[in-house]
Amino acid sequence: MGRNGIAMIGNKKHFLIAGSTGLVGAALLEQLLKNNDVGKVTILVRRPIDVENPKLTIREVDFETLDEKVIAPNVDAVFCCLGTTMAQAGGKDAFRRVDYEYVVKLAVFAQRQKISQFHVISASGANANSKIFYNKVKGRMEMEIQKLDKIKSIYIYHPSLLLGKRDHFRFGESMGKFFMTTLSFIIPLSFRAIHDEQVAASMMRHALNPKKGNFIIYNKSMIEGQ
Repeated sequence: MGRNGIAMIGNKKHFLIAGSTGLVGAALLEQLLKNNDVGKVTILVRRPIDVENPKLTIREVDFETLDEKVIAPNVDAVFCCLGTTMAQAGGKDAFRRVDYEYVVKLAVFAQRQKISQFHVISASGANANSKIFYNKVKGRMEMEIQKLDKIKSIYIYHPSLLLGKRDHFRFGESMGKFFMTTLSFIIPLSFRAIHDEQVAASMMRHALNPKKGNFIIYNKSMIEGQ
């Protein structure tokens, strides 16, 4: 064990990602594999992916039947980049299952396995009391994760509209990106569109230098590289 009870591979870190094929997850995986302080990255995927790297371990899992055995031994931090949309999920129940149930389950498993850090992507509008279903689900997910007091460091990320190359075209989101990027010079950093690489870089930066406690990392901080 390293300092503060952090497990290491030599003096390098071992990170686990759930959601490594999504927008931010893919950017995070790429950055971690390139970082010299990272010795191993384990990813949880539904199906095989075409990525090869000596640092990478791929575990195929069914998130419906997920159990804590999927948490690899000697992990320093779990990154949860799971997320979907109402359209992709096919309804409110399916959306809640991915963005709430899967995420909270993974955090509970991290606590049981005594992982010292848990990082999760939420949303800038997350609010457990919101009348907007999406924001309410994200807010309730955050509330449940923050109850896990045996995890030393919990980081919750609140990005605004994400910029990056998606597999699926979303008309409304594309229009939003157009206006957000065109008018970015007058939009405050708190609301400005943010690139997937910026969110990923923030996650990696905090995981490599964690502080004890619960933290919400806002859009402005991620854009400014804090």
